[in-house]
Amino acid sequence: MLALYWNAIGAPFIYDDLDHIVNNPALASFHKTFVQFCMAPVTLSNRFRGVGGSTYRPLFWLSVALDRRVWGIADASGFHVTNIFLHWVNGLLLFVYLKRIRVASLTAAAAALIWLGLPINSEVVAWVSGRAYSLCLLFILASLLAAYFYCKSGGMFLLGGYFVAAFAALLSHEEGVLILPLTILSAYAAGNMPRRLWSHLTSAFVFAGAVYFTLKHLVRSPVAKGASALWSVGLTFWKYVQWMIAPVHMSVERSTSTPVNAATPAAIATWAALLLFAAVILLVRKKMPTVAAGLAWCFLALLPFCGEVFIYQGMAERYVYVASAGFAVAIASLTLEYARVWRGIASGVVVLWVLWGAWRLRTRVLDWGDPVSLYESSLEASPDSPTLLAHLGDAALAKGDFDKAEKAFSRALVFWPDDMGSVINLAVAYEQSGDKQGAEREFKRAIVLAPHQSVAYTDLGTLLFQEGRVDEAIRCFQSAMTNNPTDPTAYFDLAVLFQQSGRDELAMPFYRKVLELRPGDPDTIANVSKLHLKR
Repeated sequence: MLALYWNAIGAPFIYDDLDHIVNNPALASFHKTFVQFCMAPVTLSNRFRGVGGSTYRPLFWLSVALDRRVWGIADASGFHVTNIFLHWVNGLLLFVYLKRIRVASLTAAAAALIWLGLPINSEVVAWVSGRAYSLCLLFILASLLAAYFYCKSGGMFLLGGYFVAAFAALLSHEEGVLILPLTILSAYAAGNMPRRLWSHLTSAFVFAGAVYFTLKHLVRSPVAKGASALWSVGLTFWKYVQWMIAPVHMSVERSTSTPVNAATPAAIATWAALLLFAAVILLVRKKMPTVAAGLAWCFLALLPFCGEVFIYQGMAERYVYVASAGFAVAIASLTLEYARVWRGIASGVVVLWVLWGAWRLRTRVLDWGDPVSLYESSLEASPDSPTLLAHLGDAALAKGDFDKAEKAFSRALVFWPDDMGSVINLAVAYEQSGDKQGAEREFKRAIVLAPHQSVAYTDLGTLLFQEGRVDEAIRCFQSAMTNNPTDPTAYFDLAVLFQQSGRDELAMPFYRKVLELRPGDPDTIANVSKLHLKR
């Protein structure tokens, strides 16, 4: 596994990592992290618009705060080491858990190895911000092991361990609610849960859930509100299965992959196939119990992400992280334990599939090492995603590839013409490539979209000053200061304008305002020193 993910260690902070970790002042100290993420929810949003609802995952935030304290933010290597280690521990726990519920050693080992190398799980492992899912699975598996040992020997210590693990899973990610149905499944597979012990475990989980939802209520964390998508459940489910089997193209942004919620023939057919899938699990549960248990695990873990409840971004590859463990168990068991006549052929097919998966995983991990490559390869799977196009534009702009940035932002604005961020960045790309007229046009477009913000006014003022249109530039800076009087940028730029125009006496008051808003600013101090030297 380390060989497959080795290149992820050198990958940079990328995508939401920049906002979540690098530019997040709340992670600067554990006290700030506790106040911000344990005492308050995190609002759900994306690049283009805010959305209703929030998340409450304090253990995820505490884990990245700890990484930041240990490793710093000069690079992301330490964070990636933690992610890879968590994935490896989950593979080990999966093996131990399978052994405990009487799965053959070879099958358990094969299932764990298959799961560790599934390409679809690369998002959770290679993306620091995907850690919530690996943390949640860690505590899910810990809770299932605690339940197993409690059923074997009893004892309040083990019951308490089950409660703590269940509570920790919920504090890592909402998917922790799967612990109860997975505990039932484990009890059925192992055949060792007396009714009295089952009632104890149920009570412990219900108590953990009650404490968790009470905390969510106390910190005022509303759920995202929206209609369920019941017609598209089958389509979504089988898309996820397809991604687990053959992720030819992968994407960090899958909202455009979400099927339309309508009673189409395809939706009805996939619903029928889903019901048939559930029936097969019931039919083979006695003859092939391990296969049935793995398929049931996959079924239970995928359903919450298929449209029964509203999920603001529709679909995402990381949603299969827990479900794919059951999928790997079913594949390993079917191949090694039940394909008696065709075992050689089945084993050969699985080996070839695993080798292809290892190659696909390695190429995907390489994508994560470069933002431009990541977004370009992701666009092969999600070509109409404005989020990906905007991020590709940002990455290309940072690399100085202005032509690629212009094309990416222009395509993003086809889908979201009112996204001011992309409009401003498109203007910057035009400006950097020497197209001053195009830059001015886009800055003015951003002002029309959001006349009460300040960024576009400031950037346009700088452009106009460079073109010698001083009076127009002054008016832009003044508008920026009116719209956002606490932003020092416009004050500084206007002071520079006056200083470079030889009007030092007008520059000084604005430099003082900058130092009032941003004490100790080195550029301002240097410019003020030059003014004093001229006197």
